[in-house]
Amino acid sequence: MPFVQKQWAPYGLTGWRVAHYDNEGAPYAVQGWLEWESKESADKAMASEDGTAVFADVPKFSDKTPAVLTGQQVGSA
Repeated sequence: MPFVQKQWAPYGLTGWRVAHYDNEGAPYAVQGWLEWESKESADKAMASEDGTAVFADVPKFSDKTPAVLTGQQVGSA
């Protein structure tokens, strides 16, 4: 994630969190939440050469294809 922060902070990445799931058979092993200044910032980052570099880095530590989900936080406590 430090690599992601370095690549995407100039585009408006403001923070990130990661969860590791150890439930056998779970559909996901790791989940990352990326926080952006705006959806447009995220779109620009992912479409950039830096975005290509971030996704090209994934096979170095995972044999899973990333699933990118986008949305807007609508609540918290």
